[in-house]
Amino acid sequence: MAQIFISYSRKDIGFIRKLAADLEKAGYDVWWDLSDLRGGDDWLRVIPTAIEASEYFIVVLSPNSAISDWVKKEYTQALSFGKKIIPLMLARSTVPFALNTINYVDFTSDDYAANLNNLLAALEYSGKSPVTTTAAFPLMLRKYAIPILLGMGLLLALLARALTAPLATPTPTPSSLPSTTPVVPSTVVTKTEIATLSPTASESATATLSPTLTLTSTQNPTSTPSPTNQPFSRLGLCVLSEYANSINVRSGPGTIYAPLGEPLLVDTCLFFSARNEESTWLQIAPNQADASLRQYEGGWIYRELLGLGGMGPIDLPAVTLTPTLTPSETPTITPTFTRTPTATVTPSETPTDTPSPTDAQSAETATATETSTP
Repeated sequence: MAQIFISYSRKDIGFIRKLAADLEKAGYDVWWDLSDLRGGDDWLRVIPTAIEASEYFIVVLSPNSAISDWVKKEYTQALSFGKKIIPLMLARSTVPFALNTINYVDFTSDDYAANLNNLLAALEYSGKSPVTTTAAFPLMLRKYAIPILLGMGLLLALLARALTAPLATPTPTPSSLPSTTPVVPSTVVTKTEIATLSPTASESATATLSPTLTLTSTQNPTSTPSPTNQPFSRLGLCVLSEYANSINVRSGPGTIYAPLGEPLLVDTCLFFSARNEESTWLQIAPNQADASLRQYEGGWIYRELLGLGGMGPIDLPAVTLTPTLTPSETPTITPTFTRTPTATVTPSETPTDTPSPTDAQSAETATATETSTP
């Protein structure tokens, strides 16, 4: 089986899955990174090896692949190997300068089967097409089915209204009365009385109906919803990455926070309800529709992994994070100094006067004591 290498942008992954499956039904060995790269592979070495081993190189052109650096590297490598390159125009975009001399296969129309047959012809395929070609008329009918049904419903409604409308009863005029009616004076008086009573009856009917119409209009008050019941903003986005099959959901807006739950697969779509003040991380909203995604509720994902490049504004409320003080387990010892008074004893000196023998009568002893108090 001939091997085909498909170069594409991860944002067009839905179309690539279908195209690869149909080419494999036709008997080709299709190489594309999501199905052939395994965990731990050195993709800087594996991808060039796969391009060199392939006989055909299909590059899917779209506004997404036009800005992909990896797509540019892959078709540049294919050109250096001299591979047969087949551009496939998925959505209208600019053809790269290195490929503008190669005719591309147009897949922008709605007839996928016919477009696939054109691609198989470029691949020199001679077998039976794996997809049945859809007739042009049923395809056009399916495309315009909704406008046709709406027009038929409107036409039937107009016909039903015309058939159920009551027929107008002609009102006889005085000129249509038979001219043979005799004119009698008494009938003239009678006609005058009828002409006088008719406007009176009409006026009383009008006066009776006016309050009824007023009461009916006041029985249907208009309720205005409270502005406090507005729903929270929720933004649906899908995880995108050209370098890995899964990413980590963080418990906070930064890589310093621990991962939350299992690694999240690329192309998974979630709802987001908040962002950090710098608009660099988005918080996953509660009450996810998919039960398997509820393990990530309250977690954070980097904005560039959601296809939101640059630093533009995001229509979500900002969350201000308050740091939590963590008590230290290391005790702190503060020395305390206490003064202790120490008593100092100073010896006292006691001088003694000794009388002389000649002065015995006035002999006396004088004692002087000095005490120092600390």
